[in-house]
Amino acid sequence: MKRRTLKFIEKGSGNKVPFLARFTLQQKIIAALLLVAVIAGITAYLLYVRTFGNAARITLTAHENPGYEWEQIAADNNIMSNYLWGRTKKLMLNKDGEDILIPTYYKIAGRLVSQPAEGSQIYDLSDQAWLLDCYVSSGDAVAARNLKNRVVSRFHSDSGMYLSFAGSKVTEEQKNVKTTEDNITWLEAYLRYYCAYGTSRDFQEIKNLIGALFDENGALRPEQLDVAHYVDSLYYRFNDPKAKEQNGNSTLDETYGVGVGGDQETEEESAANLKQVKGVKLSNVRLPLIYDLEKNGLIAAGAYDRALRLVKEAKDGAEVPFYAYAYEKTENGINYIYSGSRAGTVDVGESIIVMANLARMKELDNESYTALKNLILNERRIYGKYYIVTGNYGGNEVYRQYANALEIAFDMDDRDLYRAVCNCVGARVATKSSSPAIYMIFREQDNRYVFYASDNLGVRKAV
Repeated sequence: MKRRTLKFIEKGSGNKVPFLARFTLQQKIIAALLLVAVIAGITAYLLYVRTFGNAARITLTAHENPGYEWEQIAADNNIMSNYLWGRTKKLMLNKDGEDILIPTYYKIAGRLVSQPAEGSQIYDLSDQAWLLDCYVSSGDAVAARNLKNRVVSRFHSDSGMYLSFAGSKVTEEQKNVKTTEDNITWLEAYLRYYCAYGTSRDFQEIKNLIGALFDENGALRPEQLDVAHYVDSLYYRFNDPKAKEQNGNSTLDETYGVGVGGDQETEEESAANLKQVKGVKLSNVRLPLIYDLEKNGLIAAGAYDRALRLVKEAKDGAEVPFYAYAYEKTENGINYIYSGSRAGTVDVGESIIVMANLARMKELDNESYTALKNLILNERRIYGKYYIVTGNYGGNEVYRQYANALEIAFDMDDRDLYRAVCNCVGARVATKSSSPAIYMIFREQDNRYVFYASDNLGVRKAV
């Protein structure tokens, strides 16, 4: 049987010394560290090739974030971004057996025993997109990756689009719903995630989603929309269809009619006067996104210029300071639809999103901007409807749009408007030190305090 022995070498006087004994302890440690570094480098390279190797580079347009002066305006109204973010995560995540997704809303416990704390158990795709955005902006790679993976597994469908809702309390009407609004919001967040942490698999997922949302010319694919249906009766007036302007565009009244008594229409009457069209909501024409997609070669060249022209033409001159709700393509060209859910009105909330897209690209017209500013300064809130005939505002308050209004004020460098919007939001910030939702933004519904993900994440992003 052979015996294994250490090989010796002759050293100096002929004494036999083991090979490793020729090196000092320090030299051995350095050699071991170098070996570990080489192994780690090879492993990292192999992992990179496997995950990132085929991923294309995407460059998004940088956008300046509010600095100290703007943050101070928000803080003066009890809006402190980091506290808001930390409390939102603590209160709304890890509820109802869901450890990653954020519910649509969360109710804190009421005064009665029969009013325990509860989450909605419904998860909206847009809310997950805003949560992903917040994770990326705060540099939380692990949470961002976990959320992205969960959304892909829970919301993805065979069509390339994502479901708008998930959760145990999703209604039959909500199942299998896939809206452009939710999907394009997710695409915006997914792109920002990809630029920070994405892989080749993410790039392919993004390309599939782009293909489902945009056609070969870089225009959004139409979807089924419910819009106000006008009836030719004593209560509605129409201009002479032959009396067109020289540029060939019909007037607002001529094409759609204006309800003389529209401002008195009940919600039930509104629902009865809806029709379906195949069109595109103007608020979904996200100009910054389309600009970046074209710049990176992900949609057809010229898509941004076409989209910008389409959005700018969706405003009916001086008669109405806001933008159309949607458009449809007809044999005679583009047909703008001004009233969404209610005849004779313009949806202010939808128009604010359009204005935010224009403001980001420095293309917002002064008339619309001034109308929005006057509404907020005078009414101290954002009403959902603008009545075409009377020029008055009404309807429910559109809470989700305060975040967009903050972004418009910042992009327009208007501190007065920014302060006014912060004042509107600050009035709904929980300030009681013992509240589990301190620093969060609430709504009062049925004598309960309800905290919506869209309100809190949207403002967190804006400030």
